[in-house]
This record gives sequence, structure tokens and C-alpha cells, in this order.
Amino acid sequence: MQRQDVYVVPHSHWDAEWYFTCEDSHILLVENLDALIALLEKDDAFPAYTFDGLACVLEEYLRVRPENRQRLAALIAGRRLFVGPWYTQCDSLLIRTESLIRNLQYGIALAEAFGHSMNIGYLPDIFGQHAWLPSIFTQLGIDYAVLQRGVYTDELEGDLNLWWQSPDGAKIATNYLYYGYGPGKFLSDDEAYLQHRLLPILTALKKMNRSTRNLLLPAGGDQVLANPRFPQIVASLNQKALPWRFILADYERYMRETWSETSFHHTLKGELYACQKSRIHRTCHSTRYDIKRQNWQTEHLLIDKLEPLAALASVMGIHWPAPVLSSLWKTLFMAQAHNGVEATNADPVNQNIKNRLISVERSALSLLNLLKKKISHRIAQPDALVVFNGDLHPGTKPVEAVVFTRSRGFALYHQQQKVPCTILRQEKRRGGQRIVVTAEGEKREDLDDYYRSEILFNADLPGLGWQTYRVEEGQASPRLTPASCAIVENAFFRVTLHDGALTFVNRQTGVRISDPVTFVDCGDDGDEFDFAPLADDVELRTAHFTLIRCEVSDRVSIMILETPLRLPADMLSRQAGRRDRLLTIETTLTLRQDEPLLRVQHRLTNKAKDHRLRVHLATPVHRPSQSYADQGFSVIARETQSPWLTGWREKGFVEKPVPIYTLENGVYLRDESHSFGAITQGIKEYEVLPASDTLALTLFRSVGLLGKDDTPWRPGRASGINNCVVETPDAQMLQPMLFDYALALDTLANEQAFFSAIQHYRSPLMTYQVQDLNTFEERLERFALPLPEQEMPAACSLVSLDNPRVFMSLCKPGVRNDELIVRLFNPGTQPEAFCLTTTRPCLIQYLDLKETLTKPATEPLLIPAGHYQTFSLLFS
Repeated sequence: MQRQDVYVVPHSHWDAEWYFTCEDSHILLVENLDALIALLEKDDAFPAYTFDGLACVLEEYLRVRPENRQRLAALIAGRRLFVGPWYTQCDSLLIRTESLIRNLQYGIALAEAFGHSMNIGYLPDIFGQHAWLPSIFTQLGIDYAVLQRGVYTDELEGDLNLWWQSPDGAKIATNYLYYGYGPGKFLSDDEAYLQHRLLPILTALKKMNRSTRNLLLPAGGDQVLANPRFPQIVASLNQKALPWRFILADYERYMRETWSETSFHHTLKGELYACQKSRIHRTCHSTRYDIKRQNWQTEHLLIDKLEPLAALASVMGIHWPAPVLSSLWKTLFMAQAHNGVEATNADPVNQNIKNRLISVERSALSLLNLLKKKISHRIAQPDALVVFNGDLHPGTKPVEAVVFTRSRGFALYHQQQKVPCTILRQEKRRGGQRIVVTAEGEKREDLDDYYRSEILFNADLPGLGWQTYRVEEGQASPRLTPASCAIVENAFFRVTLHDGALTFVNRQTGVRISDPVTFVDCGDDGDEFDFAPLADDVELRTAHFTLIRCEVSDRVSIMILETPLRLPADMLSRQAGRRDRLLTIETTLTLRQDEPLLRVQHRLTNKAKDHRLRVHLATPVHRPSQSYADQGFSVIARETQSPWLTGWREKGFVEKPVPIYTLENGVYLRDESHSFGAITQGIKEYEVLPASDTLALTLFRSVGLLGKDDTPWRPGRASGINNCVVETPDAQMLQPMLFDYALALDTLANEQAFFSAIQHYRSPLMTYQVQDLNTFEERLERFALPLPEQEMPAACSLVSLDNPRVFMSLCKPGVRNDELIVRLFNPGTQPEAFCLTTTRPCLIQYLDLKETLTKPATEPLLIPAGHYQTFSLLFS
């Protein structure tokens, strides 16, 4: 009888923190790696160990054990210890795609510096698989993927080995871990273990591997210590009269040998989000909203502002501490590690995660201040207000800026032409005092008071560069003034309030939406991982608004509203029918001239526990069957009604397959007549309610537990923690919160229009005023800095992109000071030709995601439909 091969892969899944702290994890890491290094060096019969596909553990370990660097390198280069390709295992659906790519780039580079990065796109535990991962993996030189979550059993078609395909058609050879990463964790030659646990698993795996005789048995678990008896156990198993031959191996060997022997033809496409065999925790994407929003803000600063400005400055020959940028990215990766940005952690852990994000944000702001100041102070123009464009697209763009003046009135000029601008807000500030040291001692001199003004104007900006304006005092500029009626409008929208009811009207199509915004609150009887509806709960809802004020000008109109909503204080009050807490929601609606977006902001302070607050947005799209959300470089379609809901418990689903989804930046609905979309800043969770033509955004969840058994949408044990419930009072979100999003009505005709709206709303613009009235608005302002020797022009454009249907995903400094790296994508259904115009001689080359040269670029440049491309621009 020919035995069937079982590849036993010893490994550890390493959570950096969770219900335990990062400090706990660091101590455990040093102990485990000490023991693992000694084991692998001593016992050649223990061929290899996989450390969760992570590289960050190398740096963490060597901070304590720097003397073991060469021992680690020898094991990694010898394929005994497998690390990488990730820096940290990140939850891919909650972060920017560029963060995902960068995480892999840093992880691969670090692992390769030690001798080898694991050739596996390893996804053992993250909550859903990003649609573009096959393409990202293959462009990084990774040949295989191994994953656990996100696949329906019916999709397997009898094989756990399959092809996984990205929206651009890229495929990667993949193995699906049907029993997760731990079926061999307690591997033993004990007869009871064999009969009751191991052999039934192998029999089931055999049935699910119809095309190969090779079975994969991961033998590990969370934070496990390597079992030194595995070689003896495997030898003992092989001496038994079993139909299996056991091989101690690694993931690379299993995939290489299995795929070289067999052709697999089945293909899964795109995002993997199923929750039949493994939980996805769809509703934790609204847990700890404060962390989600902080992550959005931090990524926005790094990707959309700091890196483009740093690339521009580097090519211009401006010195700045470039290594700091790498440290910021690594700190961000640690905050985005699995369970991190998901926020399904104990309170001390979530506090650390939020503090890491804030720390990165502060450092990014300091670097931005440094770069803006170095450029602006070398522009030979007094009273300069410099506007920087971090995007490659030139054009007229709305700019928000802060200016300081001695007088209340001022005007803005470009060269000799007055630029229309509106003062949105203005406050008079005390000038304070200056200390002067004299022979008689210190003397205090009073300084004149001054004005801080927030302004809005349209600027004609070059691609990746800057334009300079001049602030002239003593002139009048338009201001927001109170309106006499409850109406605001621009060329696209009219918003009216009558008897407490809002109405939105599209002025170009005549479409009218009554009661467009409704706040809906319900009890949440779940935990940090999952929302759980409360039995016999009645939703509390309101669409009634009270006008606080309307302010209008020729450039912008603002309506400020207030909505009271009485809520139960906690679960006991809700069950008793009491509504003993007042939630006051302040809503600001903003319409800018010639902008096809309605900007919405909600401000509130939560005082109630155990509930979920959503905003229901009425749409003109009738009974939508699909929603369209951005992910990576394309729009992905999702069903609004799950076909898997019927009988999900009876079919053994581990989680209810509710059609609640995650967005990267936005989501829209469409039919033959209408479109309606929302673009968000940190709001990550949505659901479409087709029966009422409604798009629901989850603002936040308020829960106080980590770990809860047998909830209505999640049968069985608590996730991850057995027999232990961790109280998480911080997750009740008893704090002030701010929610920002923009609405588009009948202007999203195609994918390009959607991404254009996203990039417009997620502005890449930065401003800096050369002034000496206020040295605290930007924190480095009050310190002397070394300025460049060369003078800077009043206007500069380094690179300009001429096709508005091609979008920039990345612009960052290259390895050399005269190089920048740009990633562009085409989300549309047709190829797009474009030109990159540079103001200096430049060699343009194609790169892969490892940023190695693939070929020189020749005109015209072209991106196929639904693809992305990376370029090196080397300036001479």
C-alpha cells in the first residue's frame, strides 16, 4: 500500500499583543526564540520552523539579544527558520493598500538581509483577504500563498490547493487551511489522540484534496513554544501501520513539491470574505472608532502629504532626516498588526496602539513643517503663502489655509492678480510678551495683537510642486455671513430644512431626497469582535433636525444642525425600556462652489453604553442588488443580500454571513438612472438595506467586553479566549467623537468618477505662510533651522500627469536623492495613455513592487484597464 504524504509544518502564530500586552509578548518572544535557536542548532532532525511569516520579531529580539544576530542569520539563510514576507501581519481590509504593500516591502527587505524571506504570502489569521493580494504577492516575487479565512466550502470544488486571482488577472498558487493553522498543534503518537483526533482530520483532508496525495498539516498555535519531540513523534508515527507517511517540513517545501507534481485548475477571484469555516468578524470594523479614524489620519499624512513633499524636496536638493520616515512606517505597521487596528484587544493594548498612531502623526507633522519651511523661506517673496500640491495632477483646486495678519482685513494675490477668497473663521489673539535681556536685567515688552483666519480659495496648482500667493493687509475679503432662511446650495446641491425635516435636491437633475439622513441606534449585546443584536430590541431613530445657523458666501455655504436622541444608559436600561441619556448630535453640512459633493460632519459626545449608532442615508437607487466599494486599484462589487443567509446555523457556519462590508475610502450604489455614494474619513463599515433604498454607515459601536460565548450572530465559543472575559470599558466610547464623510448624488457615472471624487475629498494639498506673528501653529516654527543655500522659485512643478482618468497611488523618495518612485493606476474598463511631463531631464523606468527595474519606459505610457504600474523617475 502506497502511503499518502502528510507534511507537518511546525510554526508559531505570533500575536504581538491582544488580551495580553506588548510587554508580555516581548518577554515571551525572547524566551521562545532563545529556546528555538538552541533547538534548531542542536537537532538537525528538526528541519525547520516557521515564525508566522513575520520579520519584525528579528528586530524586537535583537534589541535584547544583539549577540545572537549571526546565529539567527545562519538559521534563516539555511532555511531552518522562516521569517517574512510581512513586517507585521496586518488586517488587510482596514488599512490603505499602500500600507499593505509597504508592510511587505519592509518585511521582505529585512528578512532577506538575514538570508531569506519566506516565499509564501502567508495569511494564517487575518479577518478577510484583500482582493489585490495575489497581484501584490507576485509582483514582490512571491510564488505561493497559504491562508485560512474567507473561503466557502462549496467554492473549493474538492481541492484545498487552487489558484487565487486578483482583479488585474494576476494569479498565485494557493493552499487553503481548512482546519486553520493548528490541527497538528498537539501532534502525538498516543493511540487515543490518533483515533479520536488526528486520523479523522487526515481522512477529511484526503477527501478535500482530490488532485494530490500531499496533505498539509500545520502544527502550531498562538505564542507556542517549539515542541522538541516533533522528530521523535513523526518517526514513531511512521513506524505504525498507517496509510500516511509523515514528513517534518515547511510551507515552502509543501507548496513547491505539491505544485510541481500536480496541475490545479480551480480559481477563486478577488476578495475572500466568507465566514463559514473561520470567523471574519465583519462588525469589528466599527469597534473603537477612535482608532480607525486615527489610523486614517495617520496614513493620509504619510501617503498623501509627507512622502510626495519629501520626494519633491529630495530631488530639489533639500536636506532632511530621511531615515526617520522608515521608523514612522515601522511604528505604523506595529499599530496595524493583526488585532491592532481591528481594536479587538484589552484596553491597555488599544491605548498603546492609539498612542503609536498619534506618535507617527506628530512626527509626520513635524517633518512636513520642516520641509515646508525650508522651501518657503527660500522663496524671495514677502508675505508669502505657499500652496503645495502632493498630487501629480495639475489644475484648479480648493485650498483651505490658515493665515496670520496684524489687521482684520486682508486680501490674497497671485502676482498682481487678486484671488477671490472667503474667510471661514477668524479670531483675534493676544500678541503676548517678548523677553528682552538688558544690562538692567530682563524686560518684558508687549507685542501687538493679531488675527488668525481660516480661508478658502481656488488655486491654480502645478503637478507635484507649489504655487506662491501674497497676503496683503488692509483690504476686505468676503466672509461667511448669516443667512435669513434655512437653505444652502451650490451648482449641484440644494439643502433645505423645513419643520425639522431635511431635503436634498440635485439641482442639475431635479432628483429630490426627503429625510436623507436618519440616525438609528440599537442595543449591542456583543463584544469587541462582533456586534450582537439584543432580543426584542426596538431601534431608536430620528430624522428631525433643529437649525443652529446657516452661513453663506460666494464660495461656500454651511448649515449647522442639532439632533437630540434619547438613549438608554446601558443594557439594563434598554431592557427596562428607559431612555435616560441624552445624545446630542451636531451636524454640519458644507457646500463649496462648483464642487459636486455635500460635505457632512457629525460631532457628538457619547454618554451611553452597549449600543451601536448608524447613519441611514436615503438614496434614489431603487432596490440595489450590489454595492461598489474601492479596494486597492479598482472598484469591487458586493451583494447587498447574502445568498448564504438561509439556514446558516444548520449548515454549521461559525458566523452569520451578514452583508456588512468594509470600505477603503468610499462606497456607492447605482442603477440605470441614478448613483449615490459616500466617501469617508475613517468610517470603515457599511451595509446596504435594499428594501428601503438605504446606505447605512456604522458610526461607532459601544461595547465593554473582549470575549463572549454564543452570541446570536456568532455561535459557540468566544473568539480566541476561552473561559475568560476581559472587561474593556474604553471600548464603550464614552468620549467626544467626530465623523466626516462626503456624499455624491448622480455624479458617479463610472469608476474613474468615483476615484476622482475620492482623491478630491482626500486632499493632497498643504500650505505654509512665511510670517512671524505666530510660532505655535506649526510646532517647529519657533526654532531656527538650516535653510537651503539656493533660492526657490515662486512656482515649481517637478512632475505633471496629463490624464485625469489615471490616478496616483504613491509618490515617494527613491533610494537616490535624485529619484522618486510613482505608482499609478487605471480603475476603468479601457486602457489609458498618459504623459508624465517633467521640468528637468528625467529617465522613466518601469519597476516591480520590489522596486527593481523591469524595463525602460517609452512614450506613450499606457496602463491597461484595471491595472497599476510603478515607475522610477531618475532626474539628471
